[in-house]
Amino acid sequence: MSVVDYTPRHDVRLSFSREAILGHESAWQVSDLGATQFRHQYDPELLAVIKRKALALKNKLAHQKHLDLTFITGADRFIPEISELMNDAKRLDMLSSFAGTKLEPYPLSIVGSTVTFMGPQDGDGTVDWHCDGVPVTELIPLDISDPIVGGELEIYMDNCEAGKAKVNRHEALPESQILRVPHRMEYSTLGHFLGVLHRTAPIRFGHRLTLVLNLRSQERPFVDDNRIFYLAADTDQQSDWVNDVVKDVWENQLPAYRRFEAMRTGQGSTVDAVQAPKVIEREKELT
Repeated sequence: MSVVDYTPRHDVRLSFSREAILGHESAWQVSDLGATQFRHQYDPELLAVIKRKALALKNKLAHQKHLDLTFITGADRFIPEISELMNDAKRLDMLSSFAGTKLEPYPLSIVGSTVTFMGPQDGDGTVDWHCDGVPVTELIPLDISDPIVGGELEIYMDNCEAGKAKVNRHEALPESQILRVPHRMEYSTLGHFLGVLHRTAPIRFGHRLTLVLNLRSQERPFVDDNRIFYLAADTDQQSDWVNDVVKDVWENQLPAYRRFEAMRTGQGSTVDAVQAPKVIEREKELT
């Protein structure tokens, strides 16, 4: 049974294209989705269970690993209700309609889902300026204190590399180029933040508990900026996840990349569905 009621377009609070945020076209993307905030209509009882279990697991599993962020990595491993929501077909259809391309859950267990704890008691509640490695992210608030001061999603509306260079030099980003998106209960924010500089503003008072669900393009799963070292910074596992990465490259990313390149160059399918597994197996033997 679905845990999602379809969200009609009139329940969208804001929507920005990727080009509007970056100020230029982008070739390395899954679609022209920039950021969209909408009323999600997810089962409130399911979200309440996820919140309760996340809070119960916080002291044991939530750690401040990097980006000045306290979070539970791969939260669906410990809270099965998260997996139920992640894989809900109606939710995926809804998010795909916003993105303009078919989306699927991000396949790596260590970063497919996280629960983040933000507030003065968890550092200062800031998430440092960064560009995502995962292609698409949905942010679902589970709890927002009332009142809360700070904690908005801040998006730098210009080139990511230029902005990050300024941050690394400890220079302030121009206020005129920062888009601020307040989070609201019962609303999700869906963002294609790969190559988009963003952060969470410092929370000076209050707290926010957020479920973060990552996604990627079903057609172009190779559009992904996660580096091995960056994944390692996220994880509480030693190396099991590395095998998952390799398996996904061979079985999903590489075949999809070949199909995309064949279509882009007008050569049709250079490796058909029957031949592909054999070709991949031969290449594995050579590496």
